[in-house]
Amino acid sequence: MKEYSLRLELLSPTLAGSGLGFGASIDTDVVFDNLGIPYIPAKRIKGCLLDASRGVKEMFSLAGIRTDDLQIEHTFGESGSEHGAPVHFSNLYIKDYQLNKAWLNYFVKSKAYKNIVTPGRILDTLTEIRQQTRIGDNGIAFEHSLRTIRVLQKGTEFYGDVQVQLDNEEITNTLLLACLNFRRFGTKRNRGFGEVRCSLLSDGKALTIEEKLEVL
Repeated sequence: MKEYSLRLELLSPTLAGSGLGFGASIDTDVVFDNLGIPYIPAKRIKGCLLDASRGVKEMFSLAGIRTDDLQIEHTFGESGSEHGAPVHFSNLYIKDYQLNKAWLNYFVKSKAYKNIVTPGRILDTLTEIRQQTRIGDNGIAFEHSLRTIRVLQKGTEFYGDVQVQLDNEEITNTLLLACLNFRRFGTKRNRGFGEVRCSLLSDGKALTIEEKLEVL
């Protein structure tokens, strides 16, 4: 089994929506833990990389490039198959998540800091509030069209684990190409949000498809 790390850098504010709001003040919220630390679910990342790999295959086909090295179904799993995919993704968290969580949990529960360090303030530190409204052709906003969303801050980096149970060069190449083509993420990604850079790391060093092709 091979173990890699996945790094996702946010190049613009990103709405990794939870599908829920936050009370009466926020219509669309991000995903966060009980301490207010945002994270990105593994299932969502896997889905984005799957779509990105399909995009690579389509581009290769249009360009007349052979797609033998792309093992999409073998990497991400085939729908209806009895066998699970050999690649497993973890949730993506901020750097040093466990250490930060331990300290923040201490401060939240401490009598001396409980009014200073709260889950709400932790969440506010890593996110921003944005508001949008729908404007008509006459320049006037539509009634009840104001929407408030919470987004992850630009520049935040998230990390997760990738476990590959098979020592297969084609699977690694498929992952690398998917990471390279994974550039947009989250809700409203076609409206200026969700520009990202994804990298596959081994021992802290970003792998590149160029290096893999040289080896082949």
